[in-house]
Amino acid sequence: MRCLKHLFSGKLTAYQIATATGIEIDTITDLAAKKLSLENIDQAAYNKLLDLETSLFTSEADQEQSTNETSA
Repeated sequence: MRCLKHLFSGKLTAYQIATATGIEIDTITDLAAKKLSLENIDQAAYNKLLDLETSLFTSEADQEQSTNETSA
């Protein structure tokens, strides 16, 4: 199952995502509104979205994980 936890969280506009990935803004808008599922887009488009999410939000996820860890 395809999953993008952060990309459609509201931090980026549909225009920003479309511009960064080259995917049509209508597709991005439909994904954000859950009118279109990630399962229904082609693999190349999904890979672009995944690359964008990874490049923008990996350090954020790492920070959250390190904040939640306790030291012994």
